[in-house]
Amino acid sequence: MNNEIKYIIRELEVIYDFYQDKFSLKRVKAYILSMPEGSKIVNVEPGQVSIYDHMVTLPIADFNDTTASVSLLQLSHTMVNNRKSVDLDDDAERVTELVNRLIGLLS
Repeated sequence: MNNEIKYIIRELEVIYDFYQDKFSLKRVKAYILSMPEGSKIVNVEPGQVSIYDHMVTLPIADFNDTTASVSLLQLSHTMVNNRKSVDLDDDAERVTELVNRLIGLLS
């Protein structure tokens, strides 16, 4: 793994640790880093999602096949209620940027 890929993974780890999201980084690794033969993430875009009666921006992954789009950031009820929406938006945008950079490096 080259240094830029390691840097991106470390930065994603920091974000996911902050949100106590144990699932999304595994998803990124499984659908991008492992170079899957079948479904793989080909693009990530920020999208508005209703969660716990709030509209929040989350990084939404698109796949190369008919697999349904998925969020790459899992939020707890506490995070949605207590964190400023602008901060959630910024973090979602950062995840989007990092994962798209990772896709670009591995394409």
